[in-house]
Amino acid sequence: MKRAFIIGVIFLLLIGLSLGNSLKIKNDETVYVLLDYDGKAKKVDLVNWIEVQGQGGFEIVKDARYIKNPDLYSEDVKMDFTKDKIRFYGNVKEVKNIYYKAEVNRKLPLEFKFTYKYNGKVASPKEFLGKSGNLDIEIYIKPIEDLPFRIVMSTEFPSDDLILRNPEDFMVMVLGKTVRVTGFTYPIPDGKIILSLKSNKLKVPDITFTALPSLPPVDLSTGEKLKEFYNGLEGFLMLNQAHQKILKGILESLEKNTLSIPQEFLTLPFTLMSYQNKAYFISDSLKTYPKSFNNLYEFIKSKAEGSKEEDWKKALSLAEEVKKEIEENNMSDDVKKIGDFLADLNFQSKKAMDLLSASLEGLQKMEELLNTILYGGEIEGKKLPGLVDVEKNMKKSKDTLKSNLMELEKGEKKLKEWENKLKDYNFAGRIEGAKSIVRFYFKLKEMK
Repeated sequence: MKRAFIIGVIFLLLIGLSLGNSLKIKNDETVYVLLDYDGKAKKVDLVNWIEVQGQGGFEIVKDARYIKNPDLYSEDVKMDFTKDKIRFYGNVKEVKNIYYKAEVNRKLPLEFKFTYKYNGKVASPKEFLGKSGNLDIEIYIKPIEDLPFRIVMSTEFPSDDLILRNPEDFMVMVLGKTVRVTGFTYPIPDGKIILSLKSNKLKVPDITFTALPSLPPVDLSTGEKLKEFYNGLEGFLMLNQAHQKILKGILESLEKNTLSIPQEFLTLPFTLMSYQNKAYFISDSLKTYPKSFNNLYEFIKSKAEGSKEEDWKKALSLAEEVKKEIEENNMSDDVKKIGDFLADLNFQSKKAMDLLSASLEGLQKMEELLNTILYGGEIEGKKLPGLVDVEKNMKKSKDTLKSNLMELEKGEKKLKEWENKLKDYNFAGRIEGAKSIVRFYFKLKEMK
């Protein structure tokens, strides 16, 4: 029986330890900073709310290296403060809230600097307070730690006392005779807010700055779209270069195989009759002519079948007529027949020359068009860039886009670093295993 009792006690102790270990703790720090007229911190106070969820006894240990003069406000909780630790003891049933206030001796994560301009000139408060004129309060904010902050500036004042000269820079709400002004900034790497006022009796109103450690609202999905566009641009560049290679090959082929009309053929219609004594020579030449013309015919035919241009179709039609006539002619060694054939050839040569002229003109136009596509030029009075110019512009765009992507990757890396820092960010002191939340209130008191 005694043994069973001892086992039961040990079991209950184990349950208590298990419950204690399952406590959820939230470390909520609100830091109040009183600012001097120039932006320097005069006093830093902490209001710390520690929420404990669970069942059983608890002991919470907080790093207190920066904490001075803590003052506990919660009942049923004991506090033990040493040089570098602050401990809280007690029991919890579901939820226990612990509140205490203390001074903080630590460098703030944000630096403020106030500059006052009275009627356009830098002045100290004693030079403009109570006087008539314009007052610009320039507020410069700079993070000291590598952390992003969302800062909300707020102030309010009677409309009879002050007039806001730059309402377009703020959210403004008028409640009766009270003007409420709100501004926002993310000081990355710094920030500046200018409050412009006018009055017959100038004063500096209460100004509060709420600073929350927070990632800036950046849409990173555009980065993926830029990467996709960059990869697509690489593909377009390769396609452009392939098209250039094809067109250059076609132009080189045209230059090597450009047809020309022999000088003899140009004078043939006028001298054919006087060259009957060369009939045999002409006869020999005519024996090879059908074969040569057939090569030309096949060339024209291939071009006409692969093109939609009317010039090629017309050239093919004429070539077919000539080919047919050449095939139907029966050559004879008889001199008279050769003479008669020469007369007929005189007529046919004129037709062939017209046909070749039309073919050469079409080839020339095609070559000009291909050069325009490749190197740029004018088509129907419009200037068009060539593939070579497009390639240069695409390479410039690619280099610029690559540089932008590198900067974007740096930004993504920085955001990830900030995200990891903010997960466990605390200011006054860390509590092991607790989720931390921190907010800062900086206040400049009214001066009049």
